[in-house]
Amino acid sequence: MLMLSTYLGHCKAEETYWYLEAVPDLMRGIAQCTEAYIMGDMP
Repeated sequence: MLMLSTYLGHCKAEETYWYLEAVPDLMRGIAQCTEAYIMGDMP
C-alpha cells in the first residue's frame, strides 16, 4: 500500500484506500503482479 501511495503521489496511505474500494479487481491484479515481482517470478 505504501508503494502504491508513493507512486500515486499521496502523502498518506489513507488517501489511497479509495482505490481499494473503487476497483477491487484492478487492485487484486496489481497485488498479484507485485507479489510475483518480489518473489522473482517476473523480470
